[in-house]
Amino acid sequence: MPSPEITKTLDVQGISCPANAMRVRAAVAELTGDELLEVLVDEGEAVLRVARTLKDCGHRIVKVVNRGEGVSVIVGK
Repeated sequence: MPSPEITKTLDVQGISCPANAMRVRAAVAELTGDELLEVLVDEGEAVLRVARTLKDCGHRIVKVVNRGEGVSVIVGK
């Protein structure tokens, strides 16, 4: 079985809460099967709120990478 691949990227850097979390939630809802979404988000409170929203909706966070200028969060359904 092939491993899941990042099929989409969503950049919500510079977008304030809760708008960033709602955009991420809508983008994850469009994923099918094993697709993964890479979310580029600001460090600090923004990444915490996005992560909390994803977990509350039952989505899985696969990987979190500090990019120096923000954070990359890999998420799947």
